[in-house]
Amino acid sequence: MEMSGRMNKLFRKQGKNMDTNYGIVWSKRAKETYFVVLDYLAEYWSKREVFQFMNRVELVLKSLEKNPRMFAGSGMNKNIRKAYIDKNNSMFYSIDTYQERMIILTFFDNRQDPEKFKVN
Repeated sequence: MEMSGRMNKLFRKQGKNMDTNYGIVWSKRAKETYFVVLDYLAEYWSKREVFQFMNRVELVLKSLEKNPRMFAGSGMNKNIRKAYIDKNNSMFYSIDTYQERMIILTFFDNRQDPEKFKVN
């Protein structure tokens, strides 16, 4: 499957999945930071790394659908959880138990200064 088709598949995950309890919603910031990572990998690395990152994100999202609480709180806010994508990237998300959904908030380069971390 080509890259744009895979990204569309990821973003279509919004709403409830028939097999699980929680749906996945991507915030605007999550989409923006996801593409920043993809652009960086495409410019400085290779297609292989781009697809590895996309596969890892997809794997984490599938795991979260089955167990939204599998990752610990971020330490900055107990309602925000941090999922490690790889040694360089993390994904932050929150769980909306009322609407039974997870909200992907942002992606963050773990090598950056944590003071630069922003969710909104």
